Amino acid sequence: MKRKLPLIIVNALLLVAFFVCLGAYGAIRNLLRSQQAAVAWAGQSGERFAQLSAFLPDGAAFDENSIRTMRESIDTALTEASLEEEEGRVLYADAWAALGEVSIVGSRGLATAQAIGVGGDFFLFHPLYLRDGSYLSPNDLMKDRIVLDEELAWRLFGAVHLEGFEVTIGNKLHIIAGVVSREDDFASKKAYTGGAGVFMSYDALNELTEGNAEIFCYELVMPDPITGFAAKSFEESFPNKDAATVENSARYSLISILRIIGSLGERSMRTDGIVFPYWENAARYTEDRLALLLVLLIVFAACPAVCGVIYGTKGIRFLIRRGKSAAKKRIEERDDREAKKYREENADEFKTLDSV
Repeated sequence: MKRKLPLIIVNALLLVAFFVCLGAYGAIRNLLRSQQAAVAWAGQSGERFAQLSAFLPDGAAFDENSIRTMRESIDTALTEASLEEEEGRVLYADAWAALGEVSIVGSRGLATAQAIGVGGDFFLFHPLYLRDGSYLSPNDLMKDRIVLDEELAWRLFGAVHLEGFEVTIGNKLHIIAGVVSREDDFASKKAYTGGAGVFMSYDALNELTEGNAEIFCYELVMPDPITGFAAKSFEESFPNKDAATVENSARYSLISILRIIGSLGERSMRTDGIVFPYWENAARYTEDRLALLLVLLIVFAACPAVCGVIYGTKGIRFLIRRGKSAAKKRIEERDDREAKKYREENADEFKTLDSV
């Protein structure tokens, strides 16, 4: 036992490190709300849904006509799979975004901000924490509503409770629908470098930029009755084949993380002209962290596992030998008892034999 004590201590420490890494692994998997649209969309229905994203290179010819074409293709794929919408039930949701820079005038002066022009159910995919008011909605008839982030709200008004207030963007009045806080997780903080920002409708941003607002991201959540159905339908339906597509709802699976371990060097290089938005960079950062944690989990589990197999095998062999020995002893004791009983029952005959 004294010789084995150092090994026992090492294995105990390795197991502690293993469970610490396992806890961190689980926490990071559930860290980003931007990767959980499929869960949010499914709700309590018990049905399977998948979240998918496409990121487009600079100059890609992808506009609202492309989105209509995409929707038609998805409708066709769902119909062919016998998945049709019922009254009051929508099977899928999508969103898109474009980037720009705008000057905004508020009661405390002028500020330059990064503008994200959004369409569809953008805030289903990016449920930023609301400090005040509401999100933009695809059902908004007017395109003059905006959402400020907290930093921009303080710059323009020195406050965050601003629902209904007005600002001027490009000589036009816009109404503040709400104020949001940016994500506060470690990955998003590291990925987001845009400074103060504003969310407005894609149409409004496109008008401000004189039709030059390029859609760089398209997101979709749709039924996935059989694993791979949604991803295949998405890739086949997406009109721009140069886009980088991601199945968000499967990106943290064990198989996906193992693939990342095998492509860590190549994954850092981009040669297709695609620049990921901060939420995708944050997701890729968490993937890299999970890949590292998975390697550590394997390393930390290796020695205890090998020792467990070796000493478990020895223990089983010991128990088998002990069982055999005990069985042999029981047989010998039984034979002795039977022999003794036989001698007692035939005592007279044994006496006669002994006298002879």
